[in-house]
Amino acid sequence: MLSQQARGLGQHFTDAEMKAIVDTAHGLGLKVAAHAHSARGIEAAARAGVDSVEHGTFADAAAIRAMKASGSALVPTLMAYTGIREGLAKNAFTPQVADKVRMTLNEVGKAARAARAAGVPVIFGTDSAVYEHGRNAQEFIQLVELVGMTPAEAIASATTGAAKLLDLENQVGRIAPGYSADLIAVTGDPLQNVRVLEKVDYVMVRGREVD
Repeated sequence: MLSQQARGLGQHFTDAEMKAIVDTAHGLGLKVAAHAHSARGIEAAARAGVDSVEHGTFADAAAIRAMKASGSALVPTLMAYTGIREGLAKNAFTPQVADKVRMTLNEVGKAARAARAAGVPVIFGTDSAVYEHGRNAQEFIQLVELVGMTPAEAIASATTGAAKLLDLENQVGRIAPGYSADLIAVTGDPLQNVRVLEKVDYVMVRGREVD
C-alpha cells in the first residue's frame, strides 16, 4: 500500500514461494502473517497455510472460504485506514501511493464483516505507526461500528483471541492463576461504551505498575 511502486496490490509471491515460506516457518515453530490486500493474494496465502492475513481489504467470498478452510485469521487493522485517509487529506503521499490509498477507502471493514459472518476469526491489530502511537485503542470502536462486533467481542479479539493466534493462550490474554499479570483500568464500563478504553487510567505489566 505505502511502498513506492505502482504495480498494484495483487499477489507478489508465487504459490510455491509462499508454501515454502509457510512450511519452513511452521517447521521452526513460527507463525506466518501475510500482508495482503487483494482477493487472489489473500486466497493464495490462505491455501499456503498462513496463520493470519493482515489487512485483507479486498477479500471476496472465495478468499474468505480459503481462509475458513485453512484456519487463517483476519487482522483487519482498521485504524491503518484512518491513518492513510488522514495522510491523503494532507497530501502526504506520492501519486502512486495516493492512487492505491484511494482504492481502499470505500472498502474499509467490508471484508472483516464478511469474514466474521463466515466464521473466520477476526483479531484486533492496529498497524500502529501508520498513524500516531497512542491511538491504538480507537480500533475497538471500529470493530464495533464497521465489523458488527459487540464491545465484549471486540475486547476478546484483543485479549483471548490475539493470545490464541500467537499460541500464547496459556500465558496471556486473561486474568487467571499462572498468567502474566497484565492489566489496565479505565473509568467507565467498556462493555457499554468501548471508547472508554481510549483513555487508560492504570497500567500493570507482569505484576508491576507502570506510570
